[in-house]
Amino acid sequence: MRDYGRGDNGAAVVMSSCVDERFPPEHMLDGKDSSFWITTGLFPQEFVLKLKGVVQVSKITTLSLNVKKLAVEKCEQDRPDAFDRVFEVELTNRGDRLQTEVHQVNIRAKYLKFTILSGHGEFATVNRVSVVGESLFGDDGADDTIEAEPQADKPSDGFGRRAYAPLPK
Repeated sequence: MRDYGRGDNGAAVVMSSCVDERFPPEHMLDGKDSSFWITTGLFPQEFVLKLKGVVQVSKITTLSLNVKKLAVEKCEQDRPDAFDRVFEVELTNRGDRLQTEVHQVNIRAKYLKFTILSGHGEFATVNRVSVVGESLFGDDGADDTIEAEPQADKPSDGFGRRAYAPLPK
């Protein structure tokens, strides 16, 4: 099993509904709990995560702040133009502490759309996204071990940030 939600494992944010150059969407993929993508203050806000290929996903974890209602959808096709709902959840307000949300799933996906439907405040952040699963696209032979669950109080080592990946034609 591997975390395919990390930039160093081939994930890329191919769309986000808002961008602040100080807190870009690729911060969610850098492996650090202390960096983040921030919304602009209106809801809903969303981003689409492209995985390295089609993955059999068993667990989706988000680390966030001020997210009240979150929906996750999946797409298995080459172009992310038709999504199916995976889950929708209401998160507890934890004040200034990060929210860790873990969902066991059994889906196949090449793209995942995360929609923040509402927030506990004007702004919300997504600090980290983890998509644990097994490759269905063949692998490069890299180590298939995953790291421990994201911990809000223990930032992990960071990796290089990825630029937005173009959509396939």
